[in-house]
Amino acid sequence: MKKYLLVFTTFPDIGTAEKICEILVKEKLAACCQIISDIKSVYWWKNKLEKSKECLVLMKTEKSLLKQLTKKILVHHPYEVPEIMSFEINHIEKKYRLWMDEIFKEKK
Repeated sequence: MKKYLLVFTTFPDIGTAEKICEILVKEKLAACCQIISDIKSVYWWKNKLEKSKECLVLMKTEKSLLKQLTKKILVHHPYEVPEIMSFEINHIEKKYRLWMDEIFKEKK
C-alpha cells in the first residue's frame, strides 16, 4: 500500500500560498493543498525575536514525491529559510485514499 504524507509550510501571504499551491496541484505533486490564513508566528530570526502574520499550508502527497515537492516549493518560496515538514499519515478514509491513488497514478 502506498504511503502518504501530510506536508506543511508557511507563506507570507495568501496570494503567494495560492500561486505555489496551484503549481503543486497542477503538477500532481500534491493531491490537495489547504490554506489556513491569518496565523501568527513567533520565532527567532537573526538573533531577534520576530512576530509575523502568515498563511499555513497543509499538503497531501505520496511519500515517493516528497523530494520533488520540496524542490518545487524551494524554487518558488520567498523565504530565505522556509519551513517544510512532513508527517506520515497513519489513517486515510478508504474513498479519500482511492481518490489520492487516482491522482498520483500518473506520476509513476
